[in-house]
Amino acid sequence: MPEEDKIDNQQEPKEDEEVIVIEEEESESKESGEEILSDEHEEELGLDKEAIEEELESVKKRPKWIIYAVVAVAVLTVAAAAFLLLHKKPPPKKPAKHVIHKVVKHKHKKKKALSQAYNPIVDVHFINAVRLQEKGEYKKALEQLKKATFDLYISYYGIGYIYLKIGDIKKAKEYLFDKTKRYLLLAIHNNPNYVNGYVNLFRIYMAQRKYKEAKRMIELLTKRNLDSKDVQLMSVYYNYVVDNKTNNMFEMISQYPHSPLLLSLAGDYYLKQGNVKTAINYMKEALKYYPMGSEFYNLSLVEAQNGLYKPAMNNIPKMYYMNMDKIPCKNYLAFFLLFRANKFKVANNFLSLNKENSVACFEHFKIVPQVYSTLTLENYSLRMNFNYILAFEILNMYLKPINLLPNSAAPQIKLGFLYQQLGLPKEAANEFEQAAHFSEAVLLSEYANKFYIQGNYKSALMYYKSALSKTPTNPLLTYNVAIMSLKTHDINTANLLLNRLISTYPQFPLPYMAMSIVKEIDGKHMDAMNYLNTFYQRARSLDEDSQKKLQYLTVFSNYIIDRENFNRGKIKKLREHERKVFLLFEAALNQDIDYLFIQKDFERTMHLYWNPKNLLTLCDYFYKNYQNDFLKRLMATMYLISHKPRKAYEAMYNIKVYSAEDYYELGIAYLLDGYPDVADNFFTKSIMKGVNFYNSYVAKAIIQAEKGSLTGIKYYLNIILKKQQKFAWLNTNVYLTYKVQLK
Repeated sequence: MPEEDKIDNQQEPKEDEEVIVIEEEESESKESGEEILSDEHEEELGLDKEAIEEELESVKKRPKWIIYAVVAVAVLTVAAAAFLLLHKKPPPKKPAKHVIHKVVKHKHKKKKALSQAYNPIVDVHFINAVRLQEKGEYKKALEQLKKATFDLYISYYGIGYIYLKIGDIKKAKEYLFDKTKRYLLLAIHNNPNYVNGYVNLFRIYMAQRKYKEAKRMIELLTKRNLDSKDVQLMSVYYNYVVDNKTNNMFEMISQYPHSPLLLSLAGDYYLKQGNVKTAINYMKEALKYYPMGSEFYNLSLVEAQNGLYKPAMNNIPKMYYMNMDKIPCKNYLAFFLLFRANKFKVANNFLSLNKENSVACFEHFKIVPQVYSTLTLENYSLRMNFNYILAFEILNMYLKPINLLPNSAAPQIKLGFLYQQLGLPKEAANEFEQAAHFSEAVLLSEYANKFYIQGNYKSALMYYKSALSKTPTNPLLTYNVAIMSLKTHDINTANLLLNRLISTYPQFPLPYMAMSIVKEIDGKHMDAMNYLNTFYQRARSLDEDSQKKLQYLTVFSNYIIDRENFNRGKIKKLREHERKVFLLFEAALNQDIDYLFIQKDFERTMHLYWNPKNLLTLCDYFYKNYQNDFLKRLMATMYLISHKPRKAYEAMYNIKVYSAEDYYELGIAYLLDGYPDVADNFFTKSIMKGVNFYNSYVAKAIIQAEKGSLTGIKYYLNIILKKQQKFAWLNTNVYLTYKVQLK
């Protein structure tokens, strides 16, 4: 039974005194019944349940600020209960006759008067009722309260509270509103100076939304010049709730800084203004002076609504002050917060506090799936070495084809003449044919080089391929076709030709540089670094003239291999164009997107047609141009972190072999895009891939929560608890979670 005003100046009944007793009900409610949905202001103040449900239902179509208002209503109405703590005045003497209750005459023998603070009958009944209520023996608690013969307002309120807990709304409303109201009206009629009567009637009228009657109580207190502090508090509360006025509210807070009512009103005011931080501060301040479980519940709701899940979860034990552990709303809020934090065992304990059919409050919570990552988009891209991919693409576009020298066919022509003089016409013809093919290849290479200079890489590649067909074993033409394939984003052809060159001419440095680009774009960073290091070693082993020719590339490779000890004096030896390329290369490696964006014009001269607006646009360039599985996965994850689920699952189309993580990310993407059934199917595939993952079972439970299926949640939660020792978290950069809101 909630705390009420202390009972003072109570006297033992005199002989022949008429005493008011509570009538016995015709039928008792069951001792334990189905728990009911009751918001905290309904629990404390007895608001009409149907009205609350209608209000919550109407919130579905309202904007976000109205949702805040719904939460705020709970804050306001519970704050009204603070009036009870502010009034410690003695109740009036009990009226001699009560027109509604039976009047029974008791004859008592004259006894010695006892102390006014002592009343053995009242103390025993109230104490017994409290003890019985704590044990859940509500029927017996009701019997004890009905035997109370003094301060019937408190008795009625306690009885109504018990009826509310066991689900008898009709009886709860009768005692919380009708009987208490009639008693208080009679009390102030017999004792017009009974301030608590006016205040508590005001509270009841406000709870019933009978604002005219509530205002009448203020007017009566004002007219009788009774307790100006109460009048001020009531007026502030009335003006705020009825007319949304804040007149004198903050001025009164300065006068009464410890008033939980005023602090709660201020919290509600700032909540409506969208200033959540200040609202929460006022709510916490109110809790210092009125630490009720209902207030902590409202605070947790506000925090959860605004993504402050950790402090909301910390308030869970505090929500159960005043023995309110059987209120379904609190149990479900606690469950959602704990389940969200992956505390499955304790979450299940709160869920089990409610019976199977006690789902009314559960259905008022709205679960909104969302994704989170421990990494930011920038950190994730660095973790996946996307900065190296950017830098190597600049190197790719900077690599130049090698020109063939026309006079390279001269030795074959001379040898052909020699064979002819020796009478070996067949051998001579073969040499002349090779010289002719080489000359033709040179001519085709010249055409290819012209297209390369124009930036027409596709045409250049076509002519280089034709030239290579004339002399298939020529390493320079093979290299040219390989790098032109790279420039046109044909990784497979480049990889094949470069491997052929490395195996045939292992001392030739350039194929190693090109191969490092292939491996980096393919997502194999360590392989790329190994090839780059080999290029650097091969280049250093060449003669001095050859080293000078490759100097521009060795500067780049040296910077990648050892950036900390890099000698920036080497940059000065580069030509102006090469220095610009190096600065662009350095910016890419350091992921300086701003510099890349500024240098858009220069990038186009290198035929880099990416859009360096942000990391997503840059990644999109590689995804569209290379289409390998690594870049598909990279792009999908970046889209998920950026809350673009549709683009995420579109990016993962046609991966050669899907992994458990691929199916998991596909499930997340489809769920966030509004396809829970498709998502559920992918989570199943993730589980069937081999190992049982927490991630996928948690995701399935979230789907059931989004659908409003309490049975489905319990099903998957049981699996998690049953197989907990065998489960492991799926190694992923993206996790599925949810927001907790009111419908």
